Amino acid sequence: MSHRLMLAVVIVLGALIVIALGILVVGLITRFSAPKPTPEMVSAGETFALPPGAKVVEMQTQPNRLILHVHAEAGDEIDIIDTEDGHLVSRIKAPK
Repeated sequence: MSHRLMLAVVIVLGALIVIALGILVVGLITRFSAPKPTPEMVSAGETFALPPGAKVVEMQTQPNRLILHVHAEAGDEIDIIDTEDGHLVSRIKAPK
């Protein structure tokens, strides 16, 4: 009886390992097959540009992000830019 029980446990665990490996392979294939943005995919209207008369006070970097402290006529702001394609991720404006 215990021999059959152990055989059943080994078969079930082996099947679970095969299923997990299959899910891992499918996940890797879908992750690496996704198209990456190319310069042609980014339109000119989506890229970041400083407002007229604005000056960069401070600049910091994070993985795939550029964080700018900008002083503009309308007030100071923090701009977070995606370094992969240059689009503005977030803009935080401080009251004047």
